[in-house]
Amino acid sequence: MVHLARQITAIVPTFNRSTLLIEALDALDTQTRPPAQVIVWDDGSTDGTAQAVAEVQGRSSLPILYKRAENGGKSRALNAALALADQDYIWICDDDDAALPDAAERLGAVLDSDTADIAAGRHQRFSVAPEDGRREITDTGYWPDPIDGSILRHTLEDIFFFQNATFVRRGCYDRVGPFDTGLKRSIDYDMTVRLLARFPAELVPETVFLQRKHDGLRGPADAQHAAARSEDVWRKTDREIFAKLRSVLPLSLYEAMYDSTDPTLTRRAALLQRGTVYARRCDWSAALEDFEAAADAALDRPLTDAERGIVIRAMAGKHGIEDVLEADFRGRIAALSTRNAAGREIARQLSRGMLWRVRNALTERDAGAAMRLLRHLIALPPALSGPPVAAGADVNERRKLPQEAYQW
Repeated sequence: MVHLARQITAIVPTFNRSTLLIEALDALDTQTRPPAQVIVWDDGSTDGTAQAVAEVQGRSSLPILYKRAENGGKSRALNAALALADQDYIWICDDDDAALPDAAERLGAVLDSDTADIAAGRHQRFSVAPEDGRREITDTGYWPDPIDGSILRHTLEDIFFFQNATFVRRGCYDRVGPFDTGLKRSIDYDMTVRLLARFPAELVPETVFLQRKHDGLRGPADAQHAAARSEDVWRKTDREIFAKLRSVLPLSLYEAMYDSTDPTLTRRAALLQRGTVYARRCDWSAALEDFEAAADAALDRPLTDAERGIVIRAMAGKHGIEDVLEADFRGRIAALSTRNAAGREIARQLSRGMLWRVRNALTERDAGAAMRLLRHLIALPPALSGPPVAAGADVNERRKLPQEAYQW
């Protein structure tokens, strides 16, 4: 049953994308469950954005509130718009993407059911054919199996849903605090992690918005970059975000992702999981600190299948593993292999992950990357190539965190 009293504020921050903004607003206008409030925050545009919004206002039934300020970045724009939001559910929409007509209805239904505070759905990527202007819709990109682990764990390892596909209860933003104005990019990832660390979420399996892929400039006016440089920018910013989060997110949150009758094994799984998160951020100093602590947490207990899966994922991050080839990190992995039985197994799983990277590089015909990884593998202690140890038992990954996990 739809709770009609629970209404939606859609926030659209924009900067110099007047033509695309019209498409984004038109998509909101066709929603089967329309927003009760739409806030367009113009972050100092110079391309006729005000006129574009006025055009939509003139033909739309949407209650659009248009505000303009000098350029201060997306975080500042969103914080200012949130201060004006007066509805129950917050839906942040980018100015260059397009929500599907039933997006608000699907996402709102999750929050209406009172089973979660955050609802997130899938997206599909699209581009516009220059010849005739038709949309060419492709795939979702990375989308994990929701049965395999919690939404929080998957998001810590790699963002896979976006604010355009997310509804959040208004009070959640009040609790986690404003968007970080010190960040130039990836502010949505930072906020998403902060929200998921405090509130339960549910996924909507259907596609709810189309994400535009284009070659225009990205980022705020004082730090714009071409789309081709996005990977380098995201890699650097992701590492910056997680460096701050390391002292914020408690280890108990990682422990809540796993279930065991032995608290020692729960702690070890949590340390391995946190280490894997930081390995995927290319912060191998932090990652190996956790792997070493995990080895000492239950030094003579074999890794469980769940723990082996955690460590292998350390080598599967989208930003690659070039950093781990540095001499200091190679030495620490070698030392980990001789630390104790658990350390040897952790090092073995890291080696297995590297071998997967070698195969992947060969598949992609990147012989240089394959050779660099092979040289690293050859330099590791021979003990890592011996017969595998039988897996231990009594650690399972949770699909949903217990409610008390969020009370920190």
